[in-house]
Amino acid sequence: MGNLKVMKMEEAISKYVREGDTLFFSGMQHGEPSAAIHEITRQKIGHLKIISALTHTLSILIGEGLVDHIFTGFLPQDQKIVYPLLRSEKLGRKPNIEEYSHFAICLALLAGQLNIPFIPARILLGSDIMKYNPNLKKVRCPFTNEELLAIKSVRPDIGILHCQRADSEGNAQKWGSLGVDIEGLGASRKIIVTTEKIVDSNIIRKNPNMTIVPGFRVVAVVEQPWGAYPSHLAGYYHDDFFNFMRITRNPEEFEIYIKEYVYGTKNWNEYLDKLRMKKGDNYLENLRIKNVNWSEPICTGI
Repeated sequence: MGNLKVMKMEEAISKYVREGDTLFFSGMQHGEPSAAIHEITRQKIGHLKIISALTHTLSILIGEGLVDHIFTGFLPQDQKIVYPLLRSEKLGRKPNIEEYSHFAICLALLAGQLNIPFIPARILLGSDIMKYNPNLKKVRCPFTNEELLAIKSVRPDIGILHCQRADSEGNAQKWGSLGVDIEGLGASRKIIVTTEKIVDSNIIRKNPNMTIVPGFRVVAVVEQPWGAYPSHLAGYYHDDFFNFMRITRNPEEFEIYIKEYVYGTKNWNEYLDKLRMKKGDNYLENLRIKNVNWSEPICTGI
């Protein structure tokens, strides 16, 4: 009998992601869970609240009007240069954007990970961001009477990680840039792991320092090669962000993409097949990193 956590993407998303959930997406311009985001869109799960740190494929959820609220340190989906926010506004479903600095959203997630209501900091005290974010308040230190900033904790219902490898229990290993993955997943009540490959637990145990998520916190494990595309994944493949950004900046191309690549495919494997048909059989293989040199940084553009 197989491990009950191992399932297809369609099942993992339909079983654990609910309308109105608060979601954390891993990846900060590296290894974002693109396949999972496409599946959430395909299933039209809406009224979501998203904690996002430079997650580009969030654009398709926004463009389909499925996002009510975004907690962010930086949002690449600027309405002046990309189409999805404008599209969501036309649908009457433009999300509210709750803005932080990168470090502040990291601390909000750290407070959630520690299960405390807020965390004190000195950052942002000289800025006017508190005028626009109700979850940032000035407080007095009970020990020194010093003025500090209180950052309210954020507790996602679901955290979704894409990583290089995991075992069938969900012990997940990711390397390269981790962004705020550890804090965001630590704060999440449940975790879905999508991975390039499910490996034997002995492989995980040989390198325990690389494990960023312990299996007991994971509810579903999905083996999904190329699950981070069009972002890069350290040691596996380069990105194609420039192409995806071009699509999001062009209303006509974005409409075609949603129709053909999201709703026009049954799953991510079908999506990849359609990509190969359009761009050529060698397209993805040309993105694959052939000779990994771990002493050098991974290229993020091609």
